[in-house]
Amino acid sequence: MKRFYTLALALIAFAFATAQQTVSLEGADETVRLWDNTTAKHSNHQTRNEQFSNKKKTSMRYTSSCELYIFKADAEKNTGVAIAICPGGGYMKLGFNVPTAKWFASNGITVALVKYRLPNGYKEVPLEDAMGALRYLRTRTDLGIDPAKVGISGNSAGGHLSAWTSNTMPDEEKPAFAILHYPAIDRNAPLYLNTFNTTGSLLGMDYAEAEAEAISAQNMVTAKTPPTLLMLCDDDKSVPPTSPLDYYEALIRHGVKASIHIFPKGGHSLKQSLEESRTLTLDWLDWLGLLKK
Repeated sequence: MKRFYTLALALIAFAFATAQQTVSLEGADETVRLWDNTTAKHSNHQTRNEQFSNKKKTSMRYTSSCELYIFKADAEKNTGVAIAICPGGGYMKLGFNVPTAKWFASNGITVALVKYRLPNGYKEVPLEDAMGALRYLRTRTDLGIDPAKVGISGNSAGGHLSAWTSNTMPDEEKPAFAILHYPAIDRNAPLYLNTFNTTGSLLGMDYAEAEAEAISAQNMVTAKTPPTLLMLCDDDKSVPPTSPLDYYEALIRHGVKASIHIFPKGGHSLKQSLEESRTLTLDWLDWLGLLKK
């Protein structure tokens, strides 16, 4: 009897640990849950409840489920293009840019802000979620999405995840394009080995140098890497503009369509170059022939 009681308590504790409370983002037209740690192929083994980490409720931590916050393209301007946007946050939190999602939607581009599960030392988890987001968007033809026009975008750590995803997916499933804002590409760079050790958040604190080298996106580029746009700022103190240059060089060396813009001001957000960056983004997508209906 005592053994049965102990077992029952253990099962209750397990159920509590695997049923964390999760949070959603206000302002989206639709929220779609892909999976959580109990239903996905991989788990980040996060047992804390998800929570917002700022008063505006646009930044989350301890994520244990993958959800897509969908912003539908303006029906009259719908180009068929869709973008899965992976937020940054050093692989320790997620910072969602709702104004940018709404701006894309107003220009006929459907957006899914990806609430990916933070790795917590399990690198396969955010990659699984980013891939799942792309695959899901291709199924939403009811939103006017053209499956051949689905791309990926991200900033900072989300830029690394976007580059990683665009190189790792099977060739027939690779995104149509990638837009990377100040991406943290080289995971062996000293700036990611600071007090916070963002690479450690991805790989676990006892990772080997070779592991970080293997997930540094400049080492992944092939002729099959999708067209890529990089945007950086001279005054970025978190990801210096020189950091992603090896990635751009690799793209050019492999014959990939690639463009890079380094703005004089904008810091780690493009804030002071926002309008110019948005105009250049639309021009680049048009150059690729994706905005034609």
